[in-house]
Parts: sequence; C-alpha cells; structure tokens
Amino acid sequence: MDVMSLATELNLVGKLVYNVLYEWVAGWGIDSDLIGAFGVTVILFTVFLTILTMPLDIWQKLIARSNSRKMRVMKPELDKINKLYAADKNTLMIKQRELYKKYKYSTFKTCLPMLATFIIFMVVFSGFNSAVRYHNSVVYEELRGVYNVAFEEAYTAADASGADATAANAAATEAAEQAVLDTYKPESFLLTTSIFMPDTWEDPIPDVATFTGTGLGSIGVPGTDAREYNDVMKPLIEKYNYTDSGKSAWNGYLILPVLVTALSIISSKLIKPPEQPQVAGQTEEQQKAQQSQMKMMQYIMPVIMGIFSLFYSAAFSLYMFLRSFMSFAFNLIWNIVLKKRDAKQLDYEMSVTVKK
Repeated sequence: MDVMSLATELNLVGKLVYNVLYEWVAGWGIDSDLIGAFGVTVILFTVFLTILTMPLDIWQKLIARSNSRKMRVMKPELDKINKLYAADKNTLMIKQRELYKKYKYSTFKTCLPMLATFIIFMVVFSGFNSAVRYHNSVVYEELRGVYNVAFEEAYTAADASGADATAANAAATEAAEQAVLDTYKPESFLLTTSIFMPDTWEDPIPDVATFTGTGLGSIGVPGTDAREYNDVMKPLIEKYNYTDSGKSAWNGYLILPVLVTALSIISSKLIKPPEQPQVAGQTEEQQKAQQSQMKMMQYIMPVIMGIFSLFYSAAFSLYMFLRSFMSFAFNLIWNIVLKKRDAKQLDYEMSVTVKK
C-alpha cells in the first residue's frame, strides 16, 4: 500500500476537505467524544459550500417562478390552441411552439441549475470518499508503524532476558497490541463510533475485506497485506466491534440515514415543480401519467440520498443532512416571503402579457 499514491487520488474537494479544512480544525486541539475534528470539518465545509452555491439555488428558483407565472398567463391561449388544432398534431405543435416563444417559456433553463446541482453532489461525494479512504490509510500506516516498533522493542527485551522464542513472541505481540490500543482514538460523531464508517450496523473498525474492497460501501485501500492488517487491527476489532457480551457492535444507530431521508422528503414538498406544458398529441391518460411521473421524481432523490447514507461514511451522511436542513430552511423562508407577494401580483399578471 502506498499512502502517497492515495494522496494523489484526492480530487479538489478531497484536498479541500482533508488537506485544508481538516488540518486547520485538527490544529485547534479538539478532544471531544461527541464531535471530533472531522465532524467539525464536515460542518464547516457544508456551510461554506451552501453559501458558495446559494446564487445557483436562487437562480433555479427565479427561473421556476418565472416559468410558473408565464404558464398561468398563457394557459387560456394554450387551451384554446389545443381545442382548435386537436385533430392536426403538426399544426398544434407549431402553434404551441410559437406560443412558448411568444412568452419566452423554457423548461431547459430550469434543467440547467438542476444539472449543476447534480454535478456538485457527485463531485462532493467523490471528494468525501477519497478523503475517507486516505484518512483510513493514514491511520492504518501510523498504527502499523506503532505495532512494529513496539513488537521489535518488546521482543528484543524478552530475548535479552533469556525467554525462548515462543515466550518472546507472545510478550512482543501483547506489547504491540497494547501500543495500538493506546495510540488509536476514534473520530466519533454523537452516537456514531467512527465518522469514517456508515451510521449503521457496520463494524466501527473495518475488516480487511471492507478496508481493501472496492464494492458498495467499501473503503478501497489497495495493496494491503491481509495478514499484517489482521495482526495490527486485531486489538481494535476486539475492542470496538464487539460488545461485552460478545455480540457484534453497530457503528451507529441509523440516526443520520433516517434524518437524511425524512428531511429530504419534507424539503422536496416545499419545492413545487413548475407546471409542464402539454405535448402535442397527448391523450388525457398520457397527461395524467406525466403528472404522476413528476410526483414520483420528488421521492427519487430522497431515496437515493437515503441509500448513499446507508452504505457510505457517516461523514457524508452528515454532509447530506446539513445540506438538506439548510435547503429546507431556505425553501421555507423563500415560500413565506413570496407567498404574499404572489397573491398581490396574481390578478395583475393574469391581465397583461409577461414581458421578459
């Protein structure tokens, strides 16, 4: 395993999170069992990113708001066109396009901010994954060094005292394991033992398959010697992965995944999608199916975020929760502020042509 090669895999977000924010926060000397340095790092990063991308959110809302107003104004004309040219689909399509052009109605503009939001989500997801992978590799390398040094020192001392090889090896192993236990301090977040593992039934200390694997939820540190990893991490696995009664210990209690999913659904309820224009030749059943699909879209993203929070680090789940919470607060304030304004403008907008 080459830690330096993993460091080069950190993308821009990963470097910002780990090499800048985390090192800065770690310098504060935070020593808390509730919120560690990386938890504070995630909070700061989320706040900074939310402020940075707020103009994008406002732009998206302004476009959706503008389209909604235009749709209300042109709806009578659109219904009239649909009745007049119901039997001629080609002419109907031409007339509809002319009407949309007249009012400068565009659904494509609404898609652009949504696409940008999705890209940001994936970049941040990749950045957190690389930061978590790099941190786990750094921690393991440190513990491996501690284990080897303690083992060599204890073995040399036991050998010098006249102990046979078996006794010297046992004493050295015990000393090395104790050194690992004394060195390791988990980065916790509230009830989650390790913020670098999912807030679920996963083990707080990853086994070698999770540590080296590349599947869903795996950390993906390549080139790790399985036998050596098991030797070094054995005392930590025994301490953190099992309860006093010998049962498997959960890293978390699904608190963040539940909060992420629930808050995402609630937040999506505050974002009403703009009314979609009727496509030429659509039947009434097809229109209803389109409306049903639009409603389903409100639940797709929350479900995706819930899945991500189940299988990836609690750090990323915390980020998603904070982003959802800030989005919820922003949408709530936005809706309250504009509700009265929309009511006053509605009568005026229905009587004049919207000019943009």
